Amino acid sequence: MLIWFYLNSFLTLLIGNMFAYAMIIYSRAVTGSDAVTGLVYAGNLVPPLVLGMYAGTVIDRFTRKRVVMIAQTTFIYTSAAMVFLTTQQFFVVGDVMLIAVMLVNGIGLSFIIPGRMALLGDLFDQEHIPRESMKVQIMIMVGFGLAPFVVGFLRKYFDWYIVFGTIGIMYAFAMLLLLPLKTRPKQLRGDKESAWHSLKAGLRYVRREPLILSLLAATFVGLFLVGPLQVLLPEFSKTRLGLGEAERGSLMTVLGVGLLAGGGLAQALSHKMPRGLMIIAGALAAGLSMLMIPWLAAPVPVAISLGLSGIFGGLMSTLIPAAIQQATVDAARGRVMSIYNIVFQTSVASAAVGLSALAKQTSPAYAFEVGGWLIIAGAGACLLLQPLRKLK
Repeated sequence: MLIWFYLNSFLTLLIGNMFAYAMIIYSRAVTGSDAVTGLVYAGNLVPPLVLGMYAGTVIDRFTRKRVVMIAQTTFIYTSAAMVFLTTQQFFVVGDVMLIAVMLVNGIGLSFIIPGRMALLGDLFDQEHIPRESMKVQIMIMVGFGLAPFVVGFLRKYFDWYIVFGTIGIMYAFAMLLLLPLKTRPKQLRGDKESAWHSLKAGLRYVRREPLILSLLAATFVGLFLVGPLQVLLPEFSKTRLGLGEAERGSLMTVLGVGLLAGGGLAQALSHKMPRGLMIIAGALAAGLSMLMIPWLAAPVPVAISLGLSGIFGGLMSTLIPAAIQQATVDAARGRVMSIYNIVFQTSVASAAVGLSALAKQTSPAYAFEVGGWLIIAGAGACLLLQPLRKLK
């Protein structure tokens, strides 16, 4: 039954974002450094960059459901590690330990994110995959927006070990939901081909598809805003707006509501307006709304700007992977979605590390401005990509 896939997707996306947000808040509280917090967050993103293509090869060569389930156990291990670190009294928790936990967590993400998207090929016909991909992207946005609120609520009443323990238990339950999921019989996807040749074949396929290349470029530009919003916004809302943990979680939830609205807007307009121009316009508008954040000094205007950032970010992050899925044959789906994940994680990691370092030297407000201008410049460059402009 497909309900098990949807339940697993929603819960794991929510819990995964809860873990990332909790690690950001905890590392900032322990280390007191924006730069270290950026490195901790980037630790979650580095493994997909290193393992991404290999992960895609594994996903295309073996049973996708099994690969996803094994990878999802990683969150249970990392949550257990954080329960130990937040309860032990033997040593001080340092930045190296937190980065190590996030690196292990990132190994699981290397397989989970593209594996979930590739699993759609084992559940749906090709013509239905873009629509189902949009549904998954909307779940991502709901999880992204709801996670800070849930973490803020838990942290308000409980210690950190309860927060991380709850995350681990929830993830174990969500992983088990995949057990009754029925998939189509495994098709031959080059099982006798070596992993190296399979990897090269995936790269050749992407190079031959100008539309996929253009969509990957738009991914890097449009989703650049995720890094600073996750890493810089919590500290900005604390120091500039004077908000507590629960209020900061609520502010991030506004972003999530905007993402959800953007995803719904993408579904409504995807067959009525040119998708390529919507993606470019969304990137431009996201950069402008991000640029506005440091100019605003009150919670309500910042929340409005975040909501707008979410709407345009949600529009892009829904349209782009759906278009990539539509342009991809099933035999290469795991590798192509792994490349998409690599580009996405590279964008987020470079934004998180680079702008966090800039914030340390200047201020979070100035880093937000620089990030906004970079997105605007990238959106202008995307206008030069003919396959993207012509995408209907």
